[in-house]
Formats: sequence, C-alpha cells, structure tokens
Amino acid sequence: MSEIEKMRRYIEKYKVPCTPRYDASINEIIAIASGMSPIEAANFAFVYGRVKGYRAAKAEGGRTV
Repeated sequence: MSEIEKMRRYIEKYKVPCTPRYDASINEIIAIASGMSPIEAANFAFVYGRVKGYRAAKAEGGRTV
C-alpha cells in the first residue's frame, strides 16, 4: 500500500466535519502553490492547516494542546 493510499484511508477513517469558515480559500491555495517550491508548499499547507484546525477546535470549545 502506498503512502498516499494510507493517507486516504486515514482521512476516511477519521472524518472531520467540514467547517467552511476555517477552510483554506482558493486565493490562499493559489498563493501557496505559486509562491514556494512543491516541498515548501506541502509543508506550509500542513502547518497552516494545523493552525486553522486549532482555531476551529478552540472556537467550538474543544480541548486544544
């Protein structure tokens, strides 16, 4: 099984409710894709997503670490 397939299964297993308020906008995605190398863009997107997820959890009264 490829790493991508493992990641897809992980996403399917832990379905997270979609909260458009905290999703990345198309402008943010384009800026990331056009402003960095592919490796930097992937890492930056994960870090940015972690911060957005933290804010979403905090706004919903969830426990944050």
